[in-house]
Amino acid sequence: MFKITKPTLLLDRNICIANIGKMANKALKHNVELIPHFKTHQSAQVGEWFKEAGVRAITVTSVKMAKYFAQHGWKDITIAFPVNVLEINKINELAKLVDLKIFVNSKETAAILKQQLRTPVKFYIEIDVGDGRSGVNAEDFSAIAKILEVTKDSVLEFLGFYTHAGHTYNAVSPKEVEAIFGEVLEKLRSVKRHFRKIYPNLKLALGDTPSCSIMENFIEIDSIHPGNFVFYDLVQHGIGANTFEEIAICLAVPMVAVHPERQEVVVYSGWVHQGKDSLLDVDGNNYYGVVVNLEGEKWTAPIPNAKVIKVSQEHGVIDLPSKVIDGLKIGDVLGILPVHACATAVMMGEFWTLEGERLGMMPK
Repeated sequence: MFKITKPTLLLDRNICIANIGKMANKALKHNVELIPHFKTHQSAQVGEWFKEAGVRAITVTSVKMAKYFAQHGWKDITIAFPVNVLEINKINELAKLVDLKIFVNSKETAAILKQQLRTPVKFYIEIDVGDGRSGVNAEDFSAIAKILEVTKDSVLEFLGFYTHAGHTYNAVSPKEVEAIFGEVLEKLRSVKRHFRKIYPNLKLALGDTPSCSIMENFIEIDSIHPGNFVFYDLVQHGIGANTFEEIAICLAVPMVAVHPERQEVVVYSGWVHQGKDSLLDVDGNNYYGVVVNLEGEKWTAPIPNAKVIKVSQEHGVIDLPSKVIDGLKIGDVLGILPVHACATAVMMGEFWTLEGERLGMMPK
């Protein structure tokens, strides 16, 4: 492997491309369109691998991200975030360049857009199916109807309903994801039944990685918009969405201190590199990643009982078995599989393939 001297986010190109291909084949199998969320990788180069898999439309989280990918050839873009009305001028300009889809989640937002949008734009109404983050309550047909009423006779074209079932991230098994997904599907289908007489061509869109990775029933769903699956991580592994072998990124970190008396090493990697996301071990203690060895041009399976147990801004503390510590010295480089790949990627701002090629991300 190329020489590493500081925290470096490694990307296994082969695993990443395999993850993309697996999801693309699943979408094809179930006759749904894959419109992947690019917030996880935020990289024009990684985006090219999606094009090679036949993907033609993408999802992003901001006007800025939409503009970045539009500049790299993407022409069909969904901004999966409630419209920020303060960016209407930018939205008008972007809509001239691409087939743009936005979220309109209130009649107030709809009224502002109706008055100030100058360019035709398609929109989804985001539906809250139990996550409680954003969107219109799935049972509030009245609120949905008011949005649709306001948008009549405007440049806004109603496309359908979109949901991110984020509460699947709290699941601890595929069976639990299946139970949540069943409830999500019923809520989406109920909304569709209520409004399809007026809007017979409305679409249903679904966006969470656990559901898209685990489930095999997408009847009445028109498109899936997962993002994390491109890299996967420890959260998804704990849910049952992926294996360790499908995690495509690893944070390489230099070791700066060894404390065999307490079975710990200190590494150059804090929350500014990997984020603050954590998981609980079997004893109820937080950990911030699992540890692997870097061998040749790859990383190994996780070292048993080796975890990042503490992070501050630049420091990371790793708990290691004594037999492992005995073989380490200051200046060695370890690998950390991330708890939350999206956070680690955005904190690092770039990737390095195992062959030593730098892949840039959207500028911060």
